[in-house]
Amino acid sequence: MDRNDFDDDQSKMDTVIDFTRVLGTWINSNTKTRWIEKFTLTKQDEQIIMHAYGAQSPEDWGKSEVTPFVDRMNKENAFSARYDRDSVESFLAANMNKGLCIIAGFHKFKDDKQTDFCREFYYRLE
Repeated sequence: MDRNDFDDDQSKMDTVIDFTRVLGTWINSNTKTRWIEKFTLTKQDEQIIMHAYGAQSPEDWGKSEVTPFVDRMNKENAFSARYDRDSVESFLAANMNKGLCIIAGFHKFKDDKQTDFCREFYYRLE
């Protein structure tokens, strides 16, 4: 690998990740989910904010700043987010693929140390 190849790769990594095509409201395709029924992604200043709504109480999970990522080869967006609610801590890892948002949710219950994993598919409202 030539030094110039590294410089070209570095300049690509320094670019801003464009999240405009994934902003909006996303609905879970699994109508029987135990976790997130829908969420919104919005841009506030230079931050991307996720506002999640759950299937069980409390339904409003609140807002969380997401960490954006991009697959530079396929030009697909991805993000991670964390929620710390009264009884459950959740780490969400999401990626976009063929117009869908796939979220892998890692959930840890605070009272009995039980854990749960789910992967669900979301479509965007137009």
